[in-house]
Amino acid sequence: MSKPATETLSVIVEREVPFPPEKIWRALTQPHLMEQWLMKNDFKPVVDHHFNLRAEWGVVDCQVLAVEPNKTLSYTWAAYGLESVVTWTLTPTSTGTHLRM
Repeated sequence: MSKPATETLSVIVEREVPFPPEKIWRALTQPHLMEQWLMKNDFKPVVDHHFNLRAEWGVVDCQVLAVEPNKTLSYTWAAYGLESVVTWTLTPTSTGTHLRM
């Protein structure tokens, strides 16, 4: 049995991180830092900016949907004929940041 192509599925991951939101934000938005944990890229934290994530296995086409510095970042993620949206939410806590993806 196959699922209709229009079905929406969600995966949510939440973590407590012992760093302030500003430090997490830099890791999510500065290309040289993103490359360390994700892929090579030409990212800019500007709504409607089209960018690519590049690896040996291929390219992911993306577009920035929302930017609220140190709080929210959202972008499309299109690869292998599949399209999804990645949204990062940063909430300050007494011990660092609650990170939700």
